Amino acid sequence: MSETDRNSAKPVYTLRAVDRVCDVLDILANSQEPVTLTAVAEKSNLPKSSAFRYLAVLEERGYVSRDELTGLFELGPAFRPQHTRAVESLSKIGLPIIETLRDSLMETTNIGILDGTSVVYLAVAESPHRMRVASRVGERGAIHSTAFGKAICSQLPESRILAILGASGMPAITHRTITEHSQYLGELRDVRDKGFAVDDTEDQLGSRCVAVIIPGLEVPAGISVSAPSSRLSVDAVDEVAKVLTKAAKEIAQSLRSSL
Repeated sequence: MSETDRNSAKPVYTLRAVDRVCDVLDILANSQEPVTLTAVAEKSNLPKSSAFRYLAVLEERGYVSRDELTGLFELGPAFRPQHTRAVESLSKIGLPIIETLRDSLMETTNIGILDGTSVVYLAVAESPHRMRVASRVGERGAIHSTAFGKAICSQLPESRILAILGASGMPAITHRTITEHSQYLGELRDVRDKGFAVDDTEDQLGSRCVAVIIPGLEVPAGISVSAPSSRLSVDAVDEVAKVLTKAAKEIAQSLRSSL
């Protein structure tokens, strides 16, 4: 058999969806500037709605980023070493601070960031109590049911929030989970007014979580305290939020000093 015959006999494993994902990434990689949704759709020969779905999935996985103000797309943090370094610095510098916070409050403390359409836990200092709310580094949470999600989204434009919710949905994780866009946007207005967010048994029955943002970072991030609702009472939330806010500012200052 000739070389040509052997090549022609090889099975073709190309998948249309994979081809299209690669087309979208190639368009962003070969562009000198962020790209509009319309441009991605035209260059990839995709309907605009299909192009958006591909971009939304890629954004969730960190391969694409969407500018919250302009709506333009570019390659995401998975392709940006400098972003990875910033996240690593946040984990390294923030961990001792949340450990001190954990020792003070005796409850689980966390650092998390917005990654695509969900929040991701970067660092966790677990409560010493046998009965505690446990989180794992790398664990993901929904933006609509977690205090992290509410705190971070309170700083985002409404269009960005609705785009995330459109891609991720708003499933009822407990009977207290917010599942309507209008109610969630109203909750975010309250978060902005108070300066902190609360997950009141909305992500896990029997638990309560308070979160605040870490100001001035290149990635949307925050810190939180999670505990059984029997120990973290509603009356204690305001005081916990004050302690969290102080720790968040300390993390931000430490990161700036490390540059």
